Amino acid sequence: MSIRSFESQDIKQVVNLANSYSSFDSDVTEADFQPAWSFPRGLLVAEDDEHIVGFVFAYLREVPGEVLNRWAASKVAQIEILVVDSSYRDRGIGKALLDRLLEILREEGVDMVLLHCPTEAIEAKHLYDKLGFEVRAYDMRKRL
Repeated sequence: MSIRSFESQDIKQVVNLANSYSSFDSDVTEADFQPAWSFPRGLLVAEDDEHIVGFVFAYLREVPGEVLNRWAASKVAQIEILVVDSSYRDRGIGKALLDRLLEILREEGVDMVLLHCPTEAIEAKHLYDKLGFEVRAYDMRKRL
């Protein structure tokens, strides 16, 4: 298994993985990866025998100066999605993807990383906790 930069020919496998394992409210499309074109280092894939088994996608986020000041941050990135094929979980792939991504973000001068984690993604939440992410808000809804 190896971690490498995304290549354009990976898009179909990445979109298929995203739609198989993510919990977005609608299907993921190639257009959802548009921010990667402005920050290609933020899209990494985990590959096993030329088959993509996981990926992580982050982009540099525009944040108003007053918010940066409040957060005591100078440059912010948003992790949009982390996916690992269920048959490859518990092998450290998610951690390896995040470790490499965080290293890249540090090299880019990012000092604050944001992400959203669905409540049903319990394994992901445990990984984020281990890596030092803190819960800052709850995203809530109510059916009427």
